[in-house]
Amino acid sequence: MRDRRRPTRSGVLRAVIEEILTRDDGRIPADIDGIEIYFSNIEDLTNALLLRWHTRLVASLERSLIDDPEDREEAVIEAWRHAAQAYSGVRKAIDGLAVNPPTEVVHHAVATTAQHDWAIMAITAGLASGVGGAGIRIGHRLELEARRRNSAHHGTARRLGARTLLAKLRAKQVG
Repeated sequence: MRDRRRPTRSGVLRAVIEEILTRDDGRIPADIDGIEIYFSNIEDLTNALLLRWHTRLVASLERSLIDDPEDREEAVIEAWRHAAQAYSGVRKAIDGLAVNPPTEVVHHAVATTAQHDWAIMAITAGLASGVGGAGIRIGHRLELEARRRNSAHHGTARRLGARTLLAKLRAKQVG
């Protein structure tokens, strides 16, 4: 009989992310096989999740520039929205850690990653040339706009979905 393959760190992280994306509730699972072997604590796992989010965001930003858009600021906003939708559960988990960090190390890691995200967004949009204060402020503004649009989109989708459901129920009652 063959031994079961021992999980790898990247495989365990992939399983954690898949579970986070499936749940889409912002909670980080602790019951994944191998998690305690490869991630010594919440700080270690948080850093790995932050790196995966940042990588996803940067890839989305790069794709947004492929067609050389006229409005780079708009392209960056849409790139953040795309990354946040594709990695919804992970983004929710990071947002939860930002609001309620379990340790000071996690707080620092989440804040530092956010600043790096904002700086790269501002640079990609052509609105900043460095990772200093102006880039961070501009990138933060771009993220807030992307979040506002996502909220508006989800609110509209819920209202439209409710109206469609209501219309279907009424049609059944009439028919």
